[in-house]
Order: sequence, then C-alpha cells, then structure tokens
Amino acid sequence: MPGGTESGENSGGAYVLSHPVRANIIRLLKKEGEMYTSKIAKVLGFSDRLVAFHLSILASNGFIESEYRLTNPEQPPRVARYYKVTGRVEAILEEFVASLK
Repeated sequence: MPGGTESGENSGGAYVLSHPVRANIIRLLKKEGEMYTSKIAKVLGFSDRLVAFHLSILASNGFIESEYRLTNPEQPPRVARYYKVTGRVEAILEEFVASLK
C-alpha cells in the first residue's frame, strides 16, 4: 500500500497485523470502539511515540481510520485524533485463515 512502511503485500496485509504492538492496538480498538493515541498508550502500557508509530502503519494500510474531535468542551478546548478499526481487519483475517486451508 502506498505510504506504508510495512505493506505486507505478499501476505495480503496479515503481516502488518502480526506485529504484537499492532495486534494489541487492534484488539483494544475492537473492544473499546474508538480511542485517542495517549489513551491507547496508557491502557497498553506503551509510550505515546511507539503507539503513534504503529497507528500510522495501521492507518496507511487501511486497518484503522481516524477523525479529529473536541474532547474537552470546557476551557481550554482540547482536540484529539480518535482511531477506530475498519472492516479491512476482518476481511484480511478471513482471507488469511482461508489461505491456510
């Protein structure tokens, strides 16, 4: 995929999902729905920088999508980028399992 540092072209993308940090991020987002970077990092016990790196790989390969949202309606307002899993995760996992048969 364009822009991705690890496209996983030979495995249909399953390679991207096989990294333990990315797998944990996907698992968490599937469970919680939507979260922002520092919340993901805190829950998983990783640094914000590490999570941001892996989120960028997941996003560039179409496994997650994001949107900016106001998180603090009080003063001062705060904007965060919320991430959620796309349908591509399920499709890639189904394709990978089917290829094992």
